[in-house]
Amino acid sequence: MYNTINTKHKYEMMRSTFITACERAFINCVCQGGKAYYQEIAALAGVSRSTVSRVINGYGNVPEQTRRKVMRVVEQYGYVPHASARVLAGGNNSVIGLFMVDCKSGTAGRKMSLSGYFSPFLAGTIDSASGLGLHVLACMVASSADYADVQRIFLEQTVAGGIFIGEQNSSELKKIIRLGCKVVVVDGGMECGGAVAVNADNFSGAYQMTKYLIELGHRRIAHIAGPQSQLSAQERLCGYRKALEEAGLPFVPELVECGDFMREGGRKATRALLERTAQSAPTAVFFGNDSMALGGMEVIREKGLSIPEDISIAGFDNVELAQYSQPALTTVCLPFQEMSSLAVHGLEDLINGRIAEGCTAQYRVPVEIVKRDSCAAPRV
Repeated sequence: MYNTINTKHKYEMMRSTFITACERAFINCVCQGGKAYYQEIAALAGVSRSTVSRVINGYGNVPEQTRRKVMRVVEQYGYVPHASARVLAGGNNSVIGLFMVDCKSGTAGRKMSLSGYFSPFLAGTIDSASGLGLHVLACMVASSADYADVQRIFLEQTVAGGIFIGEQNSSELKKIIRLGCKVVVVDGGMECGGAVAVNADNFSGAYQMTKYLIELGHRRIAHIAGPQSQLSAQERLCGYRKALEEAGLPFVPELVECGDFMREGGRKATRALLERTAQSAPTAVFFGNDSMALGGMEVIREKGLSIPEDISIAGFDNVELAQYSQPALTTVCLPFQEMSSLAVHGLEDLINGRIAEGCTAQYRVPVEIVKRDSCAAPRV
């Protein structure tokens, strides 16, 4: 049996030369309590310990069939190398992952450029991480198959933890959390423990915006919602409905159209809404985000309507383009910098054990309305 102190001492003496495969196996094999031990993985997979080491450390000289066999055991028994293994191997991991999840069709290869949401969050994450001496590995997750690569990034300790933005409470992410990986979820509600959740107060923002339109005198207010698989879209629709209810206005299903949070999706949803309500058009449209609002404004102008004289338009997020649209877009300001800072600091707390294993921390960030030129009182 290895003696931890002796092995560590021997490793320090040999740092400048080499480390034996057996000692590296020990270093890589310190496991969290209750997890399968390194040699047990080898026995269960029917391979040697050195093969397990090559798979875990991502070496390429392993047959694909063998690699899959080892990874099945890793997933089944929840093997996660303990953080102390990396300390013994030469220091703490200063890399965190930012995984931007967008599984919508029609955005292949253009997910960052088409999103007004990911780019400012990425910038804020890098700024906050740099202040803590951390580096950021940014990845797009475009399909369920991509989660296999994400899981491997965690298991190989390429990152010490990860922030997922746009996550839709998937079983793949829950599996990663159950493996003991350090995870923060932005714009998503996780039902399992062990993750930090950071969300804007989407309900309040939508409620405030709808109430503002009602105070301007609008009574027939449409809502183009985001995909209802996303928590933010659900909460914004609920806020819209609550404001109508409090004002004694009926919720009219024909005034609600679902989009996809993309500019082209906003165009399609606006076109469908206007065609369906041609005999009794809304005097205001509250879009679930700015990207859809900007697309919708294009369609409204194509129809020969004026904003805000004929129809008022409001959005959500306050992306940079919103202030430069014609007219400038009234919107709800999403505090990207504060949310990204909370996500990074929450992840650091998880990594350093300041949030107990298995616990969940929830952060809800306030939002506010930015009043610009795209909203006005309706014509009498």
